Amino acid sequence: MDWSAAGVPLVATRVVHFAATAIMVGDVIFRTVIAAPSFRPDAAAPAAFEAPTLRVSWLGLGVAVISGAIWLLLQAASMSGMPLDEAMSADVLSTVINETQFGQVTTLRAGLAVCLAACLVYHRVAIAQWLGFAAAVAFAASLAWIGHAGSTVGEAGYLHLAADALHLTATAAWIGGLASLILFLGAACQSKAVSITRDVVGRFSMMGVVSVLTLLLTGFINAAILVGSMHALIVTEYGRLLLLKLVLIALMLILALINRLVLTPRLTPFGNGALRWLTRNSTVELALGLAILAIVGLLGTMHPAIHLVN
Repeated sequence: MDWSAAGVPLVATRVVHFAATAIMVGDVIFRTVIAAPSFRPDAAAPAAFEAPTLRVSWLGLGVAVISGAIWLLLQAASMSGMPLDEAMSADVLSTVINETQFGQVTTLRAGLAVCLAACLVYHRVAIAQWLGFAAAVAFAASLAWIGHAGSTVGEAGYLHLAADALHLTATAAWIGGLASLILFLGAACQSKAVSITRDVVGRFSMMGVVSVLTLLLTGFINAAILVGSMHALIVTEYGRLLLLKLVLIALMLILALINRLVLTPRLTPFGNGALRWLTRNSTVELALGLAILAIVGLLGTMHPAIHLVN
């Protein structure tokens, strides 16, 4: 692992970018396919929920764009072998943007960010909502092309790209969506809209089930390509970090099951005890998810375990 003066900023930038992307994408997915079908036009919860969740989308998008630009500069310095101030020249940046896969994907993602911004401005228009949903999914999935999957060659490379794109999208939907769920639960606490709350939590739980199954399947494919064996999983630093990620996912899943099977059925309009516990558990779940995203950002800078073990 590169903990040099050059390595730390790159790792930190990747972690921030992954977290901002996940929260923004998860927020868009939550509003479009989880919350919107459950809301009644006259309900109090939607009105209280809409403003803060839009701020989350704007904040996530802004941080993702800024961190993405910094990531591009750091990659330009790394690829050119120049100090950062010299790598910021027009010639170097033009070469990286136009002649490398990283630069081309970054340009595409910049276009998706512009599309997302326009859709957020016109978020009340149905076509803008669904176009924003598609752009958000593409924004998350396209990260696969600038990770390890983007450098896997042959037929395995196509499988790896598809698996990683689905993995990233499922991660954003689940982990990023938790921030929106917490905001919704806060609004529901004020409005006491129990039926809507149960419906939204139920929909989110179902999406969580789909996300977990997708993560397990695609994670197995990614591990088979990048780790290769149980021995490599145990003896390499890459493998041990991957095991830590799996432990954190298991803890998230336990909390999600408690929320769905224990707390949601106890929601009533006469008390907020279950709702408060639901909010607390979701907050802990989000913290664990952010730790997972930090590991994901770090793993992308390390040599895969399969290359380190004979």
